[in-house]
Amino acid sequence: MRIAAMLLAVVLFGQSAKEQAWQFYQQQRFAEAAALYERHLAANPKDRPAALLLGLAWQQTGELAKAEALFAEVKAPYFLARVQFLRGRFDEALASATAALAAGEPAARVWQLRGRIEEERGNLEVAVAHYRRADSPEGRSGLASALYKLGRYPEARQAAAAANNSEGRQILEKIARAPVASAAGELVVPRFAVQDLPFTLNHSPTAAKHLVSTMAGGLAAADFDGDGLVDLFFPNGADPRTLRKAGPQHANTLLHNRGAGGWEAVPLPGDGFAIGAAVGDFDNDGDPDLFVTGAGRNVLYRNDKGVLTPVPSAIADEPFAVAAAWFDYDRDGDLDLFVVNYLSWTPANNKFCGDDAKGVRVYCNPKEFAPLANRLYRNRGDGTFEDVSERSGIARHRGKGMSVAVADFDADGWLDLFVTNDNLPNFLFHNNGDGTFAETGLESGVALSESGQPVSAMGTSVADIDRDGRPDLIFTALVRETFPLLRNLGGGRFQDVTYPAKLGALTMTRSGWGAVFGDFNNDGWLDLLTANSHVTDNIAAVSNEVYEETSTLFLQAKGIFQQAIPVTPKGAWRGAVIADFDNDGRLDAALTRLGAPAILLRNVTEPAGRSRQEKRPPLLPTACGYASSCAAPLHIGLGQDVPH
Repeated sequence: MRIAAMLLAVVLFGQSAKEQAWQFYQQQRFAEAAALYERHLAANPKDRPAALLLGLAWQQTGELAKAEALFAEVKAPYFLARVQFLRGRFDEALASATAALAAGEPAARVWQLRGRIEEERGNLEVAVAHYRRADSPEGRSGLASALYKLGRYPEARQAAAAANNSEGRQILEKIARAPVASAAGELVVPRFAVQDLPFTLNHSPTAAKHLVSTMAGGLAAADFDGDGLVDLFFPNGADPRTLRKAGPQHANTLLHNRGAGGWEAVPLPGDGFAIGAAVGDFDNDGDPDLFVTGAGRNVLYRNDKGVLTPVPSAIADEPFAVAAAWFDYDRDGDLDLFVVNYLSWTPANNKFCGDDAKGVRVYCNPKEFAPLANRLYRNRGDGTFEDVSERSGIARHRGKGMSVAVADFDADGWLDLFVTNDNLPNFLFHNNGDGTFAETGLESGVALSESGQPVSAMGTSVADIDRDGRPDLIFTALVRETFPLLRNLGGGRFQDVTYPAKLGALTMTRSGWGAVFGDFNNDGWLDLLTANSHVTDNIAAVSNEVYEETSTLFLQAKGIFQQAIPVTPKGAWRGAVIADFDNDGRLDAALTRLGAPAILLRNVTEPAGRSRQEKRPPLLPTACGYASSCAAPLHIGLGQDVPH
């Protein structure tokens, strides 16, 4: 009906389809412009300007495959390069840009595009060289952007001022806000011995690309049996077509740490496609209990001296719960439970996503499914829970939650919640102290990336990175989105310091899940360990990105991340937790990966450095990284500035 009315308007006003299409294009009514350009080109197939505008209209409406095919057909290499860039096929985009230069395309915009491609893929020095050849305002603001990300602020300031455009002014504002950090001295680079653990995460991938299969991988570290050695718990998958565990290969598993005797695997009862784990002593008996999130089923385990048994509770099953956190939101001395829900995927509504023409199916983008509200359960103190999601205000906000970090972010004495959302603005639930929460993500500065866009936010952790007494935030995301680092300014406000802290350039080319802070070299400064991999196992079929990656340790001192060290072989890494598993004074880590044994990174750094362990208070929140829980004793590196 809309197209018919549009065509009638053309007749009434005596305009050609091409003239009306151009008016729609100028009004940014791109879908209507495209429909009329298609009609015009059916009668005038050799009208190249109209074909180019049709391709650009398709580009604006997101029909990138159609735009790419059209630009290739009419031999428009510059426009072809731009679409290939938008589709993440950088090698092809660079080849098309080179062809555009040879075909006589204005050099300034070709070099500016080449600079943007290299900046997007993380090759910042190459991007700088290309932008310098683009003698245009856009090239100069691009140069300022790349120099800013490299931390070369005087040069970035000069280029931004010379650009004299809105992008340049934004770079100048970022430089003005960037904190000044002093350089660190020589770093001790940790060394690890890699050991397979007796647990394999069975995520049960299928040709139908059931979304739940790629989301598995949380874990928990805690001394479940009270023997002074930190144990591990691993949620496990299920048949993604039914969300039921099909046999012992899907069993949730507790690994008892037997010290020199290795690890003892104990399968646990439970059903559903389990994803995340949250440790907390909900019944105040001194034993760490466990809540396990999953698709279609959540399970609460009560711990009795190392024996974990499922117990009935008022905690509801969810279509797709990923993470959870225990915390005492009302300060009554009992741990309450926050459950992070992802999106409305079920096996019944599993969609085809990918390139149908090429027969390539991929895991669907989260935009294909509706968001969900998270849940808050109040602990009544008698082993039962009350759903207060509506009354507290939590349920008013729907997102696509991946993980949660808990801290008193504004130092008012009440614990708050930071929730990462996948391609939606993140949440910060400020605890009002009266049983209710206010969502303050946008005003606090944690909702969006530095560019003002939501990203594929995944795992998150909280720690005082710069030792100013305030809890800062990190969260992982996909390749080219960096792992944003948010510095707590006080008063519930945060500043994105990803690039000033030198973490932006180090994470630009990585996709991350788990993220945990720990002092692995005992120098008194917290380092960052991330478990890395893309979401889609066949991503190479549709872009220049890679699936399996190495996990990375980022060494930090005095607020600056100095080095990125690969610490695992390549794999589909997901969760990560930290603890001193062998009680030797050096911080170790355990990581999960899809379809392969979990691993222990045993810290064998020499010299070991000085550290101490502190018993974790029972009410201290334990959520960390991606859908995981770090409930081991607190490990504190003493560094060189602490007296013997």
